[in-house]
Amino acid sequence: MEESPLFGQHEIIISEVIYQSGDFVYYHDNGLQKLGRLRAIMKDENGNYELRVQLILNYDDLPENLKGLSRRRHSLTGEIWFQDELFIIIMTSQILEKVTIMMMYQHQIIPEGSLRITEIIYKCNDCWHICDVKLSYQHPSDYISVKNPPLSIPVYKLFLDLYYSNFGTFRNVYHSLGGIYVQFGNMATHQRKLIKNHFVLRFIPFGGNFNEQDAWVIAGLGLVTADLPQGKDIAGVLRHNANKGCSTCTIKKKSLSTYNQDRVITLHYHHITDEEISKISQKSVSSKREQLCTEYGLRSLPSILDKLKCERYLQMPQDIYHTTAKKIGRLLKLTCKLFSQEGEDDFIKIWKNFKIPKNLVLKAIISCWVQVAKIMKAVFNKEFTLYSYKELQLCLKKEFLILPKVFASFVNLPNIYINMHLLMYYAKTFSILFVNSQVDIKEMVHHIFKGMNFKKIKFCENLQN
Repeated sequence: MEESPLFGQHEIIISEVIYQSGDFVYYHDNGLQKLGRLRAIMKDENGNYELRVQLILNYDDLPENLKGLSRRRHSLTGEIWFQDELFIIIMTSQILEKVTIMMMYQHQIIPEGSLRITEIIYKCNDCWHICDVKLSYQHPSDYISVKNPPLSIPVYKLFLDLYYSNFGTFRNVYHSLGGIYVQFGNMATHQRKLIKNHFVLRFIPFGGNFNEQDAWVIAGLGLVTADLPQGKDIAGVLRHNANKGCSTCTIKKKSLSTYNQDRVITLHYHHITDEEISKISQKSVSSKREQLCTEYGLRSLPSILDKLKCERYLQMPQDIYHTTAKKIGRLLKLTCKLFSQEGEDDFIKIWKNFKIPKNLVLKAIISCWVQVAKIMKAVFNKEFTLYSYKELQLCLKKEFLILPKVFASFVNLPNIYINMHLLMYYAKTFSILFVNSQVDIKEMVHHIFKGMNFKKIKFCENLQN
């Protein structure tokens, strides 16, 4: 999230020139002049500035399978290409100068000979692919701007972390009430575990106290988590029972168990869905609106959070906690069904020495649990390295392939497919998965306040009686 001007440093002065996050630059690397886009301005452990840069390639730098006569001709008139991931880190001393580059879908008129980007290259299934640059997440500077603060006063940037969940008000009659909680993502992990730092909307925060001070405060929506159904409502997409019911992409329900998919071209991008939502709203006939909703996998009305400046499909990740928990719950239930009655009794009592009918393939069942355990270990990691990403990707692939083979009820199960998005987008957006989103802690806080509200309701019922 360092890329967003709402949370990270958005400008820096290098050789008396102001550079902002999102600028296109020339920089030198091993004696060669190269092009790149400044993605984020950061500091290392020693407080020295370092810059995260997205690579921009000339025709000669393209992979061989993407070269051709047409692209060579385009390169002669100023066309260059984005490369999606991995971003590189350079020092400020490597920056040479700014450069103007235009992306085709953002400009209707591009002067002849100007540097322009029409396509982006990316790797999928160990092979280089290319697509329209519109099918990529925008840099926050493309849709967010902040006012420069007055001089000589401190600047505080608040990372708002919202959690939304429903609960039943009564035990025997389902009447749902929504609970909305807010945290400040700037807090250290151990501080976010404290109940006093979970603020419930419409409740008074515990012991709030602020010293008087003039300051420039910039607050932005950084992360939204919710139960799977409510999360889809917030993201403005259809639920899982729809043909296109994934919050992250437009994959069809029948293809959820297909592994080798080019997910880049099926992802939801908010600058594209904004156009689709506009088309839906322009239809005056309800049947026409419903038809477009089904085609795009979107709800007819946008979410209330759409008015906020954020990348809704990255900053509203699908609930990691419930996705993995329900997957494990289903696997446990299916495994228990395979036990003999004696084996099931032993399993419940001592969680070991259970018996399995001889005609079943024990190795396959054990392999399922091994892969699930490895994924949970990776999800709970407190830090992620490049090796961690590769390890998680391998584990997810193995789980994705083995569970539907052993248990038919896992075929096209949304919980399995959602896991494939964990690595590609959420882990890389929020650095670490489970620790940063902390849905387990939020869920416990939710149950505490759920219990408090239930007791209040019962107390009021007793008074009325």
